[in-house]
Amino acid sequence: MIVPGMGHAMDEGNTGSGTGEAPRLPSLNGARLTVRADAGPTIGTGHVMRGLALALGWLRAGGNAQLASHQLPDALRRRAEAGGVAVHPLPDPRETVWLDDNDLVAVDGWTFDEEFLATLAASRAPLLMVDDTAARTWVPGAFVVNHNVYAETEHYAGRTDAAVLAGPRYALLRPEFARPVPARKHPLVARRLLLLLGGADPAGVSATVLAAAQWAREAEPGLAEIRLVVGAANPALARLQSAAGSDRGIEVLHDVQDMVSLMDEADMVVSASGSTVLELASRGAPMLLGALVPEEIAPARRMDALGAAQMLGPFADLDADSLGASILGLARDPARRAAMSEIAGTLVDGHGVARVIAQVAPSVLALRP
Repeated sequence: MIVPGMGHAMDEGNTGSGTGEAPRLPSLNGARLTVRADAGPTIGTGHVMRGLALALGWLRAGGNAQLASHQLPDALRRRAEAGGVAVHPLPDPRETVWLDDNDLVAVDGWTFDEEFLATLAASRAPLLMVDDTAARTWVPGAFVVNHNVYAETEHYAGRTDAAVLAGPRYALLRPEFARPVPARKHPLVARRLLLLLGGADPAGVSATVLAAAQWAREAEPGLAEIRLVVGAANPALARLQSAAGSDRGIEVLHDVQDMVSLMDEADMVVSASGSTVLELASRGAPMLLGALVPEEIAPARRMDALGAAQMLGPFADLDADSLGASILGLARDPARRAAMSEIAGTLVDGHGVARVIAQVAPSVLALRP
């Protein structure tokens, strides 16, 4: 389907359910992908993690992949290299020496300006833009991916000539999120609570959320286990470990490698509503969602409207008492947790990267000798 003035919608139903069969991929025959994305205490780690998901899928399809990044945290560098993704450190974020000799360039980040993006779009390789807000006046490139639950192709009307891949069927998740989901039980009182506040938590809300969880646990002894994941770019690890103290019912985890198992083991989750929402949906996890930044309001609102989560609002507007009451309410409501889990599981199936690669592969392979 081609819609004049708004790019191309790559297939019908691209904003509906994110579940279905994974596409069969052609061999990429060594085609070269460079992902340009940054991470840090201010912008978090989500841009890089989505880029790594695409890069890992690219490798599985027979291509080569590298990550070009400015001031990449060591934990993310190690993760990339362990997956076979080469890392190209950038002393200057505007450096483009990495741009040569690519078959596809993928860019993820809201800090890249129009001039920089125009330079990338003018290169030999097709440009794939990963976007969340459809707020740019013009989105350059050959492809745009917006995998959010609220994303619609129509959001890009008059803003791009690119092919638009919109909605959670194109969720850029790492391969492990396509693993079969174990049968989820919903006990009368949730026993295991998982806290996920993003890769950086620049506003420092993790301490408030942890205090709220501790309050809920004191009010409901059945809520026996609290796990707080401290992201790779979060500098507050020591303070949060101190806040947890010697309480054996609280575990503070850092630089987690197996996030899927943590999500599968949790009876409920309090999370920031960035890309983690799609990861949790793929596991059918009941969610309380707050926003660390304004861009996270829309995903939380949409998940709430679908019945797949409860929206808390901006974390900055919440105190430990009100958040604790929300935690306690969901912990004591197995029927609502079960309904959330069922709905969330219909949204994302973990095959989004394969769908993106299937759409871009013909353009990429046409460049190969």
